[in-house]
Amino acid sequence: MEPTHVGCYEEIGLCRIEDAWHNGFTLTELLVVLGTLAVLAIMLLPALAATQPRSKAYQCLNNMRQLALASTLYAGEHNEYLPLNFDPRNNPPPLGNGGYLYQGSPSWISGVMDWTANTFNTNTAYLVDDRYSLLGGYLGRNYEVFACPACAYYVSPVQRALGYNHRSHSVSMSAAVGGGPKYSVSNFGWNASQWYVANKSTDFNNPGPSRTWVFTDEHPDSIDDALIYTAPFPTTMFTELPANQHDGAASITFGDGHVEMHKWTGPVLPNRPALYTAQRQIPCTVTDPDMVWLAQHTPQPQ
Repeated sequence: MEPTHVGCYEEIGLCRIEDAWHNGFTLTELLVVLGTLAVLAIMLLPALAATQPRSKAYQCLNNMRQLALASTLYAGEHNEYLPLNFDPRNNPPPLGNGGYLYQGSPSWISGVMDWTANTFNTNTAYLVDDRYSLLGGYLGRNYEVFACPACAYYVSPVQRALGYNHRSHSVSMSAAVGGGPKYSVSNFGWNASQWYVANKSTDFNNPGPSRTWVFTDEHPDSIDDALIYTAPFPTTMFTELPANQHDGAASITFGDGHVEMHKWTGPVLPNRPALYTAQRQIPCTVTDPDMVWLAQHTPQPQ
């Protein structure tokens, strides 16, 4: 092969480099280049690490947008009825810890969650198979939409020993949205007459579609099925816990389809760690700002 001649013109101030094919790096020059690259990599690593939570938050928000759109499309094709969202503990026949059909139809997703080695923790068929899920077809069978990269990747020591690196889903739907059997709220000490469920998109009257929360990621220690209960009035207990894995925040969708990353500000939710044990019915004050926010954004009768 002939030597490569890289020419340049003296009239524009460039030197002429000839026989560049033969003019390779010396060992010293190569070491200098590698050393410079190593220094740059060390300098950039903290900046890259700092962007990781933001990247996960972006992925989570994108997942939530897809869920909000899927729910909207479902309602549009079913006379504005929202997808069923029933409690498997109150609906036989049994599958895992509860039933997966109500009047012949599955819920928006099915299955239960815990910290054991049971395979229902990783079975993605419960998320996208039409036998178990109303929304799977609207999401192109993409089960990854249900697993937040910051919230779902918590596994117990038992699960980790089996090779699990995440559980199938981290997202839950407000128990006050979508039809089907629910757990008796009187067991939470709530007045059942004050419990209201929005079965249709047109039922978001109070506080209105843009202020009614629908989907959120749930705290790893709280999630046990596909729905999360929040009272429509301030109480002295978080029955179940929204996630806080996005630097003390959780992604949340609303009845009008928009999505927010909501920052928790009270003393209970922002920094509660995952302990790989059930955390539910957590005491709080009736004025806890996060309790009040959830109550104000949970459907209520008009």
